[in-house]
Amino acid sequence: MKRGRVRGLLQVAISALLLALILRQVSWSEVWAALRQIDGRWLLAAWLLFLAGVAVRARRWQVLLDALAVRRPWRELVAWYLAAGFFNIILPTGFGGDVVRAAELAQDTGRPARVVNSVIVDRYLGIMVLLAMGLIAAAFRPGLASPATLILTAALFGGGLIAGWLLRRPWHEAWGRLGGRAGRMAGRLHLADLADAFAAYDRRALARGLIASLAFNLLQIGWNVAIGWGLGLRLPLVAYLIFVPLTAVALLLPAFGGLGVRELSYVGLFGQAGVPAAAALALSLGVYIIVVTTGLVGGVVYLAGGVRRLHAAAARPETNCHE
Repeated sequence: MKRGRVRGLLQVAISALLLALILRQVSWSEVWAALRQIDGRWLLAAWLLFLAGVAVRARRWQVLLDALAVRRPWRELVAWYLAAGFFNIILPTGFGGDVVRAAELAQDTGRPARVVNSVIVDRYLGIMVLLAMGLIAAAFRPGLASPATLILTAALFGGGLIAGWLLRRPWHEAWGRLGGRAGRMAGRLHLADLADAFAAYDRRALARGLIASLAFNLLQIGWNVAIGWGLGLRLPLVAYLIFVPLTAVALLLPAFGGLGVRELSYVGLFGQAGVPAAAALALSLGVYIIVVTTGLVGGVVYLAGGVRRLHAAAARPETNCHE
């Protein structure tokens, strides 16, 4: 408990430090002026695209769960994704909601290992497709992003491919049986569990998951473009395709609700395309607005689901243990 409290305080401190660093470079009055002039119709369009993205991600999760013989209705998975969005804005890092939806669904199904596996692969497929889209876009406009940005994107994508390939091979079992430092590292990294997460899916399930990931990531690009248009930014589409993948990966870093990390990544990356720091920060905050709005909806959904569970539990007849 104490370690978790220290970790949480550290992540809050990281967010505060990053936000302070950004605000030293950007005039808040300029950012506020940009946000005040944003076209509400484009912001609404961005939010609708974000909600559509939730529905698509729930479908991807359903495909992966089906492959593991865990049958859950799509509407229920949409509700869990919305609830996860609520926890993403109140818990450190961008994957706190993943932990919650995995734990809750595992409790409902009684199959924790399979549910956790599906969540791991669900997140992996989304990131890998997004990075691939960024690399393809960069090939059409090689001078738009800095070499360091392209190298980082390629390194993350290549590392992900290697990790996925290795985890579908039986080598980790031998490593896990080794003594000494190698064996301890294998156990600490949960290599056997990760390998099981990938090995459980056939090519058809992975292909359907990749298609759903492509659809979701196109929507993700879409809501960024919509907010950019609402702010009066007329960037080429390829700029979003190159930069948004890295902003999404950055949210995995330790920070409270992604604050600071998101803003710093938008300012640093979109600045390469000539976007002023104030406008890039406003774009980031526009994304944060729709994330928080959806998270609040998810909080209501989660609370309503909890109330229904309490009513259902109260309506069940009590079992006499002495019978």
